[in-house]
Amino acid sequence: MISMSYDALPTTHAARARLDAAFAIRINRTPRESWRDWRGHRIHLDTWAPDVPPRATVILVHGAGGHGRLLAPFAAPLADAGYRVLAPDLPGYGLTQLGETAADYATWPALIADLAGEATADGPVFLFGLSVGGLTAVFAAQHEPRVTGVIATTLIDPRERATFLHAARRRWLGWLALAAFRLGRVARGLALPLAWTMPIETLTTDPALARLLVRDPLLGRRRVPLGFFRSLYRYRAPRADLALACPLLLVHPGADAWTPTAMSRALFEQVPGPKRMIELTNGAHTPLESPAYGELLAAVLAFLADGALTRSGPAGSRTCRAVIAAPRSP
Repeated sequence: MISMSYDALPTTHAARARLDAAFAIRINRTPRESWRDWRGHRIHLDTWAPDVPPRATVILVHGAGGHGRLLAPFAAPLADAGYRVLAPDLPGYGLTQLGETAADYATWPALIADLAGEATADGPVFLFGLSVGGLTAVFAAQHEPRVTGVIATTLIDPRERATFLHAARRRWLGWLALAAFRLGRVARGLALPLAWTMPIETLTTDPALARLLVRDPLLGRRRVPLGFFRSLYRYRAPRADLALACPLLLVHPGADAWTPTAMSRALFEQVPGPKRMIELTNGAHTPLESPAYGELLAAVLAFLADGALTRSGPAGSRTCRAVIAAPRSP
């Protein structure tokens, strides 16, 4: 089976150059790419290794309009700070190759939980989800309670009808999808480009980068079956509530044109236990703009440092101490 590399794709280098030109974000590292067989799928994994013994492992979780390499602007500085970063392409996305079974959202938190469980043998493990990846990280931490902390840029639940309709590119398209979900075979067989189903261009405020993402064969032009979105809408979480065995940090972009802060705040307030919410000064759905990008990295690095220092028990322990003593108001 042929395994493609991101480094061989022109869009990878074009996106990196645009990040530098538009946002002065320079990525001087290149991750090690690998593949692993998991539940019949061939999973693509980027591993960003620090130059020193890793302080902890951070697993990046992309959303429904992305893939692992798209999160390079967040992976590289974490590796620079001494963290090992794993960025998988979740089933149905990026360079991951599906097996005989179709892409199903239930595999997303399950895969992240399995990666986290393996990584606990080497020390603390944090999950860092962007977009829908935020809630996916929460679900994964419920599967794997040895996770030390969860970070999210957004907390939206597309299993709720109003949220699902809001996230669709057009409200009428959302209603059409919901109708198709009742016809299982139709939903499984019909695949649409992501740029038709969701506003990919709102990921960034830079028009040139937005055009690049919309035209990218692995992003805007990637065809995803409606069956995947059906499985997302109907996903049954490990718990009925959003309780976690570890602290939660929400760092929501302050100028997110796709999913406004209020949408995340509503779900954030349902999470019991230690948590903190920070609204960035600005920042699009993928917060690359200044000063949001710097604020996000500062908050994340502080959260990681506190969690790595205060984590109790030996590697692999099921105990997770709170790095934030009590819930705080944003």
